[in-house]
Amino acid sequence: MTKTTHSTTDELPPYHAVLSVDVKNFSGVTPADHYALTELIPTILERAFERAGHAAVWADRRFPAGRGDGFVVGFRPETLPILVGSFLDALQEELAYHHRMRLGQSGEPTRLRVSVAVGPLIDSGNARLGDGSGAAMIETHRLLDCEPVRKLLASSEPEVTFVAAVLSARVYEDVVLSGYTTKAPAEFVRVPVSVKNYVGDAYLHVPKPSGDLLARGIGTRDELVLEDSALTDEAPEAESAVTNTINGTVHGNAIQMRDQNRWTDKSRHSHQHTTGDGNIVTGGSVSGGIRQNVRKNRKKD
Repeated sequence: MTKTTHSTTDELPPYHAVLSVDVKNFSGVTPADHYALTELIPTILERAFERAGHAAVWADRRFPAGRGDGFVVGFRPETLPILVGSFLDALQEELAYHHRMRLGQSGEPTRLRVSVAVGPLIDSGNARLGDGSGAAMIETHRLLDCEPVRKLLASSEPEVTFVAAVLSARVYEDVVLSGYTTKAPAEFVRVPVSVKNYVGDAYLHVPKPSGDLLARGIGTRDELVLEDSALTDEAPEAESAVTNTINGTVHGNAIQMRDQNRWTDKSRHSHQHTTGDGNIVTGGSVSGGIRQNVRKNRKKD
């Protein structure tokens, strides 16, 4: 038997806040403008920190990296109250200002999805390629890709709402729920997230809602659960498939009850009910035989 060994000398990497942003509809931008937009993103972020009165936070950033249509950067975890508070408001204001300055130019307004997570992340301090590695980095990208936060920008006015944010559960609990930021818990909505192999809860926030977000709100958790489930890459498989074969003549109705726990036929021609899965409910009478076949689905590897 092979013995598994673990290092006893490595220490837990230091905790970092990680901020990730993504440009809405980057693929819709003319390819010739991709470079300029990619270069613009960190400039917008820097100006937002300055606007919020926290230029020093940006100056002390860790492992910044461009992602083509986005940008990711780490900060000291002590700065989380700023990241989920005044920074988000300042980023909304900075993007609105940028939009006003480019009025009359072609192209859509620059709008950003923002995710914030926290956890132990590698940081060599020497700008190594592996800096920023860790579960929190993966989490922030999964949150950024989730359908609920995408829907926020899709359901709002493009010339009014420029920022939609999503926080990890850890950030929300440690910073918002604990009262360390300027934003109240009531300004966030909890939603389920299922992206690739990531499953968890997250918290949505919009600094300046508009359009349908004002008319109908972000939505209840139950509504978002249904929507997110319908949009996952792979739909859940049914536990079994039921086939009923009836031989003879049926006087009345034969109903398959696989997806219900109880059903009662209250029509004047029948006084029967049933419970369980894969059952048959008959009407007045059945002549002949009923055979039920239940086939279990084979799970994919």
